[in-house]
Amino acid sequence: DSPGSVQVWCPKGMKRFSKDITELDVVLAGFEKIVADYRQRVDSSTCRKAIDGFCSGFKDQITDLITEVQKLKNVKRKNAKVITDIKKKRQRLLQISEELMGTEQQLKQLQREYAELQEREASLRHATQFLIDLKELQQDCLDYREENPKEKVVYGVSSLPALLVESRRILSAERHFKNINARLQEALDVQREKISKKH
Repeated sequence: DSPGSVQVWCPKGMKRFSKDITELDVVLAGFEKIVADYRQRVDSSTCRKAIDGFCSGFKDQITDLITEVQKLKNVKRKNAKVITDIKKKRQRLLQISEELMGTEQQLKQLQREYAELQEREASLRHATQFLIDLKELQQDCLDYREENPKEKVVYGVSSLPALLVESRRILSAERHFKNINARLQEALDVQREKISKKH
C-alpha cells in the first residue's frame, strides 16, 4: 500500500494528519492486515489468544514509537515557528534601530540649524538696535543743524554725526536689514514648528 492509502493512527489527545504518516504507520497497517488474515485461518482458540496477545504487544510498541516520533515532529514545528518569529522580530528591531538613528541625525541637524538661527536672530536684533541708535543720532544731528544753520560742518573722524547726516545710505541699509529680519524670522518659525512636531 502507498502512504496515501494508509489510515492515520492517532494517539489519544494528539492530532495527526496525512502529512504526518511515517514508515511506522505503514508497518502497523501491514502487520494488522497480515495478522487478521492469519487469524482467520486458525481454528484453535488457544492459538488465536496467543496471536491476539502477540499482536497487542507488537502494536503497543509500534504505536509508542509513532507517538514519540509525532511528539518530536511537533516540537520541531514549534521550534521552527519560534525561530521564524525571532528572525522577524530581530529584523524589525534592526529596522527600528536604523529609523531611530536616522531620526536622531535629523534631530541633531535641526538643533544645529535652530541654534544657528537663534544666533542670527540675536545678531540681527543687535544690528537693528544699532540702526535705531544711528537713526536717532541722525535725527539729533538734523535738529542741531536746524538750530545752528550758520555753523560750518566739518567732516572728520570726530564728526561722525555730521557725516551721518549727509549719508542717506543708512536708510536703505535699514530697509535691507528689515527684509533680512523678516526672512530669518519666517525661517525660524518654520524650524521651531518642525522641532515641536518631532517631540
